[in-house]
Amino acid sequence: MATLEEISAKVDELQAALDAEQAQVAELVAAKDAAIASLEEAIAALEALVADGGTPEARQAVVEKLDAAKADLEATV
Repeated sequence: MATLEEISAKVDELQAALDAEQAQVAELVAAKDAAIASLEEAIAALEALVADGGTPEARQAVVEKLDAAKADLEATV
């Protein structure tokens, strides 16, 4: 049977592994958030460009594509 010291050491190992996993998850979440912010900025810039040119029909087609991209992004989050 394991001693309390051995069990305590195993708990310490478990905590260290958990801490490492939590740090990795935090990094991934931060990267995801940065990527989403970048995509949102790109979409906003494209929306501003759409307002400046083309026929109403062409603008509408592009707006619909942008709306689809935004919906896709929101579904990913």
